[in-house]
Parts: sequence; structure tokens; C-alpha cells
Amino acid sequence: MTCRLPARICTYECTFCANCTDNRLKGICPNCGGELVRRPVRPPVRLASHPASTKRVLKPAGCQADSG
Repeated sequence: MTCRLPARICTYECTFCANCTDNRLKGICPNCGGELVRRPVRPPVRLASHPASTKRVLKPAGCQADSG
């Protein structure tokens, strides 16, 4: 199943939904402090030979900006 929701990604490939990025995280990755930008789209022809990962890594607390 392919996710069609807008997402933002940092250079370490941490991925967050656009809503959390814009409203809670203010465009900054809470893990590395880097900029969160629009996730690139892999062309369908490349997905066939290099599929997206099916492993998800989630934090128990969900999307949260650092409080410190």
C-alpha cells in the first residue's frame, strides 16, 4: 500500500506528516535538528527495481517537538 499523504523528510530520512512538520515541529527535525523538506517522489519505473522500504520505525510518543 502506498501512502499518498504529504510528508516531510530530513537528510537522515526521518519522515513526518506535513501537518506535524508545519504546526508542531516548525520545519525542524526533532531528531537531528535539520530542515524538514518535501519528500521526493520515486518515479514508478524506479520503484519496480528499487521498492520503498516496508519497515517502519515509530517513536512511542509520536510526532512531538523537543520541549528543551
